Amino acid sequence: MRESRGVAIRYIGRLQSNKYHAILRLFDAVDSADSRLLEHLCAIESRRDLKAGTLLLQVNAGEESQKGGLTVPEIRELAAAGTPWLREISGLMAVVPLEATMKSRAVLYRSVSELFLELVSDLGPSKVTLLSMGTSDDYELAIEHGSNMIRVGTGIFGARPPFQV
Repeated sequence: MRESRGVAIRYIGRLQSNKYHAILRLFDAVDSADSRLLEHLCAIESRRDLKAGTLLLQVNAGEESQKGGLTVPEIRELAAAGTPWLREISGLMAVVPLEATMKSRAVLYRSVSELFLELVSDLGPSKVTLLSMGTSDDYELAIEHGSNMIRVGTGIFGARPPFQV
């Protein structure tokens, strides 16, 4: 976190590989990190100019083809293989289908929460500390399932206008 402002500047969104280095230099945290960004980070020899100290691996909990991130089974497989870049993460950020019912969100949140606890056990509780699940409409459910970070943009800024093609 940048002490001068007392505010962490977080990046959330799709990542373009040609912007990786700029994102790592400009933001304090990347909440939507993917395997390619983490592999890029591992390949950097000097990290002196990088600010991003918090990296949340994006979990595509609903296994939606149009969303980025890795699925729970994919992350488990990578953890079992001892993938080196997993040691770079500070936690997980789950995305679930917008149309998911509260009941199906609970199932997805439980699955991601179990994965989070496995990673805490494997990688260490001092390193893997953040579980970002939940939004303005389901934050209570996410907290019940162990979330310690929620995204409340709609609660602050209101609903987004419909996407027009």
